[in-house]
Amino acid sequence: MVGKRSSGFRLVVMGRDGTLRGQLAQSLKRLGHELSETLNPEETLDLLGLGQYDVLIADIDGSGLDYTDLLKSSKRVSKDTAIVLIGASFEVETAFESARLGAYKCVAKPVETGRMMDVVDRALDGARLKREARSVRQIIVGYRETDRFVVGKSDVMQKIAEVIEKVATSKASTVLIQGESGTGKELVAKAIHYEGDFHGAAKKKPFMDINCSSLPENLLESELFGYEQGAFTDAKKGKAGLVELAEGGSLFLDEIGEMPMSLQTKLLRLIETKRFRRIGGVEDIEVSTRVIAATNRDLRRAMKEGRFRDDLYFRLMVIPIYVPALRERKGDIPILASYFIDYFNGELNRSVLGLSRESRNVMMEYDWPGNVRELRNIIERAILLESTDLILPEHLPREILNGRAAGISTLGSSPEGGLPISLKEAERRASEEALKWADGNKSKAARVLGITRQTLRQKIKVYDLANN
Repeated sequence: MVGKRSSGFRLVVMGRDGTLRGQLAQSLKRLGHELSETLNPEETLDLLGLGQYDVLIADIDGSGLDYTDLLKSSKRVSKDTAIVLIGASFEVETAFESARLGAYKCVAKPVETGRMMDVVDRALDGARLKREARSVRQIIVGYRETDRFVVGKSDVMQKIAEVIEKVATSKASTVLIQGESGTGKELVAKAIHYEGDFHGAAKKKPFMDINCSSLPENLLESELFGYEQGAFTDAKKGKAGLVELAEGGSLFLDEIGEMPMSLQTKLLRLIETKRFRRIGGVEDIEVSTRVIAATNRDLRRAMKEGRFRDDLYFRLMVIPIYVPALRERKGDIPILASYFIDYFNGELNRSVLGLSRESRNVMMEYDWPGNVRELRNIIERAILLESTDLILPEHLPREILNGRAAGISTLGSSPEGGLPISLKEAERRASEEALKWADGNKSKAARVLGITRQTLRQKIKVYDLANN
């Protein structure tokens, strides 16, 4: 029998004990899961073979099949299904062997329904994260070799993806990418370049980049345009600059707003004529190089203040791309987090499944002043330092746990003059109210809060709610 579908998760409960099977099925149906019940392993395997099920809860007592055979057969039919085994007892060796064969959890009888719901919740977290990982792989643009750019599902990022693809396959000579620090402007530039490489290039084209604020004017000029032998005292031999080395490919100028005015003039000539001269040179060198510039500055203000050439600005603005701050597209936070978890799992040889629901909620409340770069660093640190299968709130930096960048929550107000309360106080109140609503039932209260019972027990201890 199959229950109504609203959560999008599909579960199977197997067992000959009709009372236990019925109790679990009833509790799961109340949570809105799609549910099937089977009596034996044969029915179960047939069902798993027909479609993707997220969790199998298998009462192995009286099943007539050894637990190792059940695990091997189930994983062979549906490798992504999380399997929870129920039995009269489990020795330590049995639990270890079950985990090795892919079991998510072993639960000994008697089965307490609330605890089982916690186990199922965690297993479904894993299923959700696997789905997200699959969806992430379908929305990555510019992933040639090691350069990848996660676009996200938000409307604004989908539009940027469309622009990237059009520009990459066109003959547009200049692109200006604008946005705050850490939003991924360089990755957009690389996506444009490598997407163009992917679409029919006869050979790999060069991508040269430089930060215009990192070098003094004379060094920046020589790095960009190169120099001839004898052009200055230490010029023992000539050197090609990045403009020349990027022939046929892309030159990425980061922090273009910091480029000195004298070099802006030379860059403008390069863009307009496709020609330049090395320092000390007397002949023009012709190049076919796409110029991609990026800035986190307000170039219009810089023009008014006489720090940026009007004509260069309008030449660069042939194809403008604005990369929004992460706080402007919070719906992409889970997508980005899933991508970075997958990436750092590979880099650090870890197997973290993803964010817990509570961690996801905390991240969605934060304003991310450091944007995508900050999110990337936080994921890397959590995977490097922790060894759990999920990234939990306690693995996140204090500034994120304290709420938005301002450090306060708007979930409620304090009695003193209607001031906003801290996130910590809001968390204490929410935990207290959920426990009262559930008449002290920790499993029920935890489900309402969207956290595990273990996490709720920690909050009860921290906020001294045991006697309330």
